[in-house]
Amino acid sequence: MNFSASAPDENTSAEKMESLRDWWSLAGVDLHYNDEPSALLGDTAPAIKPAEPKPVVPTAPTESKPDLAKAKASTERISDNYPAEHNQFVAWLSRPENLIEAQWSQNHVLPSGVIEPEIMVIVGMPEQGDLRENSHFSQKSAALLANMLRAIGCDSDKTYSASISLARSYDGRIDPQYHELLKKRMLHHIELVQPKRIIAFGETPSHLFFSENLLTARKNKQFVNHASAKTEAIATFHPRILIERPEFKAEAWRDLQLLTRISSR
Repeated sequence: MNFSASAPDENTSAEKMESLRDWWSLAGVDLHYNDEPSALLGDTAPAIKPAEPKPVVPTAPTESKPDLAKAKASTERISDNYPAEHNQFVAWLSRPENLIEAQWSQNHVLPSGVIEPEIMVIVGMPEQGDLRENSHFSQKSAALLANMLRAIGCDSDKTYSASISLARSYDGRIDPQYHELLKKRMLHHIELVQPKRIIAFGETPSHLFFSENLLTARKNKQFVNHASAKTEAIATFHPRILIERPEFKAEAWRDLQLLTRISSR
C-alpha cells in the first residue's frame, strides 16, 4: 500500500463550512460583543469610565536645582583670594570652608616640605588609607618615591609634597567641573613654593597642567606656567602604580632621566 498517495477528499464544501461554524461556536466567537465591559456572572453592570487625567502643573525651575547647578553654586562660594605668604596660605588651606573638596571628605592632607625645593612632587589626591597619617603616600609608595628621588640625586628633605585635591574622593577621581578652580589654586601654590623642578604623578596633574593624558605627557619634558615664571617638569607613573605593575619601572626611570639631564646643567 502506498501511504504517500493522497487520500480522496470525503468532505464536501458545505460540510467544511458547517464544521468551521461549529468550531467558531464552541470558541464563543459567534456571540455579540460590546465595547463596554459587562459582568459575565450577573446582571449587566454599568460601564466603568476611566478616570479623568489630572492636569499637569508645571514646576518652577527654582524649586528643584539639579546637582550640577548646586555644585556650581558651591564652587562660586569658594574664595580665590589666596593669601600671598606661604604660611598664611597653608593655614588658609586648613580651614574646610575654603576647600571645594570639603564637599566629599572631612579628611584633608596639607602640603609639606621645604620652600624653594629641588623638586616639588604633585599628585592628584592622597592615597587611600593614609589620610589620617597626613601623608600623600602610603608607606610603600613613600619608600619607593624616596628611592626614585635618590636615583636622580635628590634627597627627600629637599623636596616639597602637595596634592591638587587635599581630600580623596570616593572613587579616586576629581570631577572636571572643579578642575579650573583647583588648577588656579595649585598654580598659586607653586608660585609660593618656587620649586626648581616638578614631578607630576598620575593622570590628573597631566590633564590640569599639560592638557594631555599621562602617556602623551610622558613623552617630553614639560613646563608649568605660573605667575612669575615657568618651571620645568615631567609627568610619570604614580609610585602606587609602579608597585602594582613593576614592569613600568623602566619607563618611569626613563621619565626621571629628563630631570637628571636638567640637574646636570
